[in-house]
Amino acid sequence: MSLAGRIAMVTGASRGIGREIALGYARAGAHVILAARDEARLIAVASEIGELSGSADVVPLDVSDSAAVGKAIDGVVARHGRLDVLCNNAGISNARGPVAEVSPEAFAGVQAVNLVGLFACCHAALPHMIEAGYGRIVNVSSGAAIMCNPGESAYAASKAAVNALTIAMAKEVEASNVLVNAMSPGSVKTDMNPTSDVAPSEAVPTAVWLASLPDGGPTGRFYRFMLELPMLPDIDLDWSSR
Repeated sequence: MSLAGRIAMVTGASRGIGREIALGYARAGAHVILAARDEARLIAVASEIGELSGSADVVPLDVSDSAAVGKAIDGVVARHGRLDVLCNNAGISNARGPVAEVSPEAFAGVQAVNLVGLFACCHAALPHMIEAGYGRIVNVSSGAAIMCNPGESAYAASKAAVNALTIAMAKEVEASNVLVNAMSPGSVKTDMNPTSDVAPSEAVPTAVWLASLPDGGPTGRFYRFMLELPMLPDIDLDWSSR
């Protein structure tokens, strides 16, 4: 799985899963655009990539600011001539609790990053990819989109929407050789999931594989460990009466 010569952008690259994916892309040969809000942490990740004899740019970015997203991605293309890979990893989960207790504002805040921010990144990147006739978009989703556990309505809804958006986008751009897929990194140890004993590096092989898919590869799919998962919960609905 080689990304030699590719320009790959990873959002939420300052820590956790995003950091590991960025390092994985660098090991695979990509020049990595590191995007997140914490510039100091991004500089540290860029230094790690340099120690791997890789290369990276640091782009401080809040994905919930759509104007900043457009400016950042246009800037990447202006500097490097193209954007080959976009890994939408930035995400938050800070509105946990029952629907009756989570405020609409808190719910909307999660969607602003996990869904609307991801949409903004794709909206800005797709015209460049379509014009180039090549692109690979990797949307970091979650098994929460399928499990829909109580107390996780905001996060689960955002990730289920990411899966639906992935399918719609994939259908729109497949003829342009832009492949769009979602992935679940699994329950790995991050700031949002500190009790797990699974290293976030477990997510890397799937992220690299999806970023390096050949022309005509799968699109509009949802993977974990390179195995396809259902996009939607397994709910038995009786449509005969509807």
